[in-house]
Amino acid sequence: MCTDRLTNYVIDQTLELTPDFIKQNAQSIPLLFQVSLLSEVDVRVEKLSDLFLNFVEHITSFDMALVYVWSPQNAWFCRGLQGEIPKMIEKGNVFTSIIRDKAKPILIKDVCETGLENHELPVMFHSMIALPIYKDTKIIGCLELYRRTGHCFDVNDIILIKHLLLGSENILQQVISPEPDYDEALDLRMDIPQRHIILDILHQYEELSKRLSFPLSVAIIEIEDRDKFGLYQHIPEGVRTLKTLAKRIQDGLRHYDKVIRYEEMSFFVILPGCSSQDAITALHNATLNLGADLANNMTIGIATLPDEAQDAKGLINIAHQALSHAKKKGIHMARYSQTGALKQTNLSLELRMKHILSSGPHIGTLNELMDLIRIQCQADDISIRYESPGTPVSWQGNDLGYLVHEGLADDIYEWIITYITPAWAVALGFDPDIRNWYLGILTTTSILSDLRAGYPMGYSIKVADQMFTLAKEMGKGETQAAQWANSALAANIGYLGIPSSIFTKGEITPFDKKKINSHTFIGSRMLNGVKVLDLDEEILMYHHENIDGSGYPRGLKGDDIPIGARAMRVVDTFNAITTPRLYRFQLNHDQALKELCSMAGKSLDPDVTSLFVDIIGF
Repeated sequence: MCTDRLTNYVIDQTLELTPDFIKQNAQSIPLLFQVSLLSEVDVRVEKLSDLFLNFVEHITSFDMALVYVWSPQNAWFCRGLQGEIPKMIEKGNVFTSIIRDKAKPILIKDVCETGLENHELPVMFHSMIALPIYKDTKIIGCLELYRRTGHCFDVNDIILIKHLLLGSENILQQVISPEPDYDEALDLRMDIPQRHIILDILHQYEELSKRLSFPLSVAIIEIEDRDKFGLYQHIPEGVRTLKTLAKRIQDGLRHYDKVIRYEEMSFFVILPGCSSQDAITALHNATLNLGADLANNMTIGIATLPDEAQDAKGLINIAHQALSHAKKKGIHMARYSQTGALKQTNLSLELRMKHILSSGPHIGTLNELMDLIRIQCQADDISIRYESPGTPVSWQGNDLGYLVHEGLADDIYEWIITYITPAWAVALGFDPDIRNWYLGILTTTSILSDLRAGYPMGYSIKVADQMFTLAKEMGKGETQAAQWANSALAANIGYLGIPSSIFTKGEITPFDKKKINSHTFIGSRMLNGVKVLDLDEEILMYHHENIDGSGYPRGLKGDDIPIGARAMRVVDTFNAITTPRLYRFQLNHDQALKELCSMAGKSLDPDVTSLFVDIIGF
């Protein structure tokens, strides 16, 4: 049979959005997130093909397309066939059958290699791909794309379209079943466990969590008393009971939370935007609604990204550890942090820093920042108090309080107290200028990021000062020069979202380097929303781009790089090569200027470099 001959064209490999893949397909990735965030569209089911194909056209080209939907009703749609529509098309084709049976994508680069006869093909083509369409964890149809001539489809096309289809979940809910009936068109497949596809689903939430800087919590709910649900004595009755139980748990949560059958007697719950404490409250309320008899028959393990894990796979693993801890201790619910396996110094700081940077004046926010400095500097205690013991701090004749700094090096203390004091004064109402709060927090944070990345303290402050001078020499006004300087001050804050273990390694691997290079995205996310500072987003994002296109994160070239980012690249390069680092010696002033001139026209803007060299002087 021709289906047997096509087995070799089924894609078995994992199709994930790796950092490398995202970088290589940077133009298409935003579309995936745009689709996943769509929530309200007016589309009839017969227009489903247009919905998908209009998005697909922005990702890859095709000459013909077929869309089949077999749940909740059989339907098919086409585009570009122009009189070639097969007579038996309503029954699907060989590719449709494989998608239904295998639930995996198909890639045929050259149809001549398959040995298929013309009469076995739905349409005449040169290359094709086919992918399943999901509604949550259930395959409800397939998408088939064909090219008559030209370039062959490849795995990259499949990865992008797969994630486009998975991201269309919100739209499918409206188009396929606007008002789902849990008994007839259950939102979740409860007849079989779905553990094998949880990672695929969770990856989508992970990408959104990181892009939009919100926490992501998950939970595994395990049922203890199997007999109570009759799964072994009466299988159909047991499935119906599980469906009802899933619906009741879901009813106690938000409409965009997910409850999925995980293993034989457990559910997997996805709670986007929930901190670990929020997740505890939500799951407590949801299970409480079930009644004491059912709630006491469940054990729950909770894990949260990014505080307790770095990726989706790690999130699943630590949720299992939290569940195991709850079972050992005989408690109803446990967070991963309760297991004792958590190491504070390995926590991702991104969301905590975003909260600190965007919060208004408050002593609690200052103490949260002090705690992060304590962790980074491995001090015993750094905190603000109103009474002694501690070092008294004053501002323009006003007593602010006491700063405890046990185990903190004197030189670090001097830097910190200099820039935290103005923010402290604003928090207590001694200074009405709220900009001094944000500048104080930003400058203190820049010192923390310098320490994180192994730069000397004050490196970012020095770069910011030179950036202000350069901007003025380039003819920028006072306001824009200050904006560029503040943006330079904030440029390295993204390093705080990268594990400190990477910076302390003896040898940096290519994978580590990619993580370090992501600091531009991380910093931009952290500072998104801090409108008072009026930072230049382009400087934050593109200050590592090179004139010859060899930089990151986008590989921009020449004048495509914003002028502020080009100026920052020159200033940062000079200071970097004159600063001692773990992996290389610093250059002296004259050597650095010669090096800078040699880089002009290659990685650095020649005009900006020439002006900066004139400012620095020989």
